[in-house]
Amino acid sequence: MNAALVLPEALRPGDRVAVASPSWGGAGLFPGRFDRALAALHATTGLVPVPTQHARDSLDWRSATAEDRAADLMTAFTDPGIRGVVCAIGGDHAAQVLPLLDFDTIRAHPKPLIGYSDITVLNHALYAAAGLTSFYGPALLPQFGDHPGPDPYTVDHFRRVVMAGTGQPSGPVPRAGHVVEEYLDWAADEPRQRESRPAPPRTVLRPGTGAGPLLAACLPSAIQLLGTPWQPDYRGHVLVLDLPDGGYRPADADRDLTQLRNAGLLDGLAGLVLGRLRLSSDAADRQMHEVVLRAVQSHDFPVLGNFETGHTDPMATLPLGVPCVLSDAELTLSGPATLPGRPAFPPQGKLLTDD
Repeated sequence: MNAALVLPEALRPGDRVAVASPSWGGAGLFPGRFDRALAALHATTGLVPVPTQHARDSLDWRSATAEDRAADLMTAFTDPGIRGVVCAIGGDHAAQVLPLLDFDTIRAHPKPLIGYSDITVLNHALYAAAGLTSFYGPALLPQFGDHPGPDPYTVDHFRRVVMAGTGQPSGPVPRAGHVVEEYLDWAADEPRQRESRPAPPRTVLRPGTGAGPLLAACLPSAIQLLGTPWQPDYRGHVLVLDLPDGGYRPADADRDLTQLRNAGLLDGLAGLVLGRLRLSSDAADRQMHEVVLRAVQSHDFPVLGNFETGHTDPMATLPLGVPCVLSDAELTLSGPATLPGRPAFPPQGKLLTDD
């Protein structure tokens, strides 16, 4: 891993951002939701979304070939008219592009990349191979494509972390007072707001204080990088683990945490934070928390559960590599995640696509 962390410049209203599909082709399968999400991103942040050449493709279980997906990402990082990259959605196959990316070139053209779930492999590879901060945060289709628009908490924290442009830390990650768990059929594109309920409180599973760089990941996605050149060194980090929806069980977490433990990646952590479980029960939450505590029983760092990250709505935006402090139920971003604002940027530079 590069010793010096590279921070991208803060995004600001009017900036053109590439919208890429590094994994699954959900944008092509749900064009109505994709178009609504593009409009919502612009309406809520002022950013100007520009789909990459293959963002709307849908090839079997991928959006496009690995070569095309990697080319989209490299074009986004090197195009002077593009200021950042927002991922359309996750999936399972973003790791296929890693051998095709030029991380030295990416390091020379640092820009914010935002996404979660399978985008973990890109977040971690950018951090490990380019020393670049990226953001474990909202994706276009699931968050910005929601009816009647993205959750205000999600947008507000995204703007605070990625778009403030002050060069100052964004501070404590705010608690969300509600949670939205209802599934709607994206194909039917039902035009109504999903139901919400009061959020379960954060749960201090093991009290204490730990400080270090932040590292966020979807747990099963992080497993894909074991033994590869793109795996970060976890030591000294506060690790935030997101647990996927769609039937991910305590047994699955037990298996994946065992992999991390056997690989030595839980050794030397400064703290561990576990995301909320979607559509879970109190009993299932307790069982998951027992699994986690059993996995780290030989360590003494603080552990927090039911945190606002990843496969939950609303969700926080978490910058990798940025200093943070975990103290009982509070996670505080104690270092800046972006460089301060810059002079006005003229609206030029080639379009990735005019679609």
